[in-house]
Amino acid sequence: MRISENNLEASLNKELASIYVLMSNEVVLIEENLEKIYLKSNTQDFKEKQTHLIDNQTQWDFLTSKSDNLDLFGSKKIIEIKLLSKGPGTKGAKVLKEYASQPDPNVLLIISGVGLEKKTYTSSWVKSLEQAGVLILIESFSEKKLLEWISKKGTESGVNISTEAGEILAEKTEGNLLATLQEINKLALIYPSEDIDLKKMTTSITNSSKYSVFDFSNAFISGNSKKTLSILEFLKAEGTPESLVIWSLSRELNNLFKVIQNDSVKGIWGPNTYLDILLKSSKRIEKTKVIKAFTQIALIDSSIKGFTKDNPWILIRELTLNFKY
Repeated sequence: MRISENNLEASLNKELASIYVLMSNEVVLIEENLEKIYLKSNTQDFKEKQTHLIDNQTQWDFLTSKSDNLDLFGSKKIIEIKLLSKGPGTKGAKVLKEYASQPDPNVLLIISGVGLEKKTYTSSWVKSLEQAGVLILIESFSEKKLLEWISKKGTESGVNISTEAGEILAEKTEGNLLATLQEINKLALIYPSEDIDLKKMTTSITNSSKYSVFDFSNAFISGNSKKTLSILEFLKAEGTPESLVIWSLSRELNNLFKVIQNDSVKGIWGPNTYLDILLKSSKRIEKTKVIKAFTQIALIDSSIKGFTKDNPWILIRELTLNFKY
């Protein structure tokens, strides 16, 4: 079944499907919708979560061997599959089609794809999963939708952002949802439970933080652990949500992974200085280390969502210390 993201909550209120496929060019929008699915899954005893990051070397035993998916007591678990800029490959597509024909009732399968080619949306494996579960294709925002989203996120954070202030914010962040969300969170810290007018928004943007999550992720991807740790402590002290930090890391790692795979920065947006960092880093780091970092991010994500009792900030710090070359 294919639904829009606007109808996800209504669909979840009726029942929790056994399969969800979410695709978009916006990581933030995928994460927002995943959060709704996770909240529903918590009410139905899904207490364990596995995350699998797919590349050319991925083995699909985790989905082909049902006996490995459940313990002796038949406990429920979530299996999340993240596609790294490409589809699942020939083997993965076959496994997913076979799984869709007979889903495990004790498994909640969630597949998220960021920045996949449009032709992927109509592939046979996607159609099979759509028939067996729920498919959500999330479009990027128009200018009007972006302003509505800014207003909504402001309300959720406890501030009321005026239309004029929202327009200034959208212009400042150039439509980058991650940067926009970070600015809204900062506003909520500076002006808790207040109306954000044009003056307050302009002041906040003018007095922008010394560091942003992008400064952090750029330092991280450069392999400069000392600078990365310094920025991390600043972001933590400022009250930056852990989810924003790992979203920024996921974005940079995705780009680095693409450059390593293709030996080129073609197709990646950004200033030349940023592209140079990616290209140089791709020559100095092994792909296996990037994949390991993705695995660690998945663990951090699980801790943020409450699937483990680990402290996300400690895990992010450990990842930063380990990711040096």
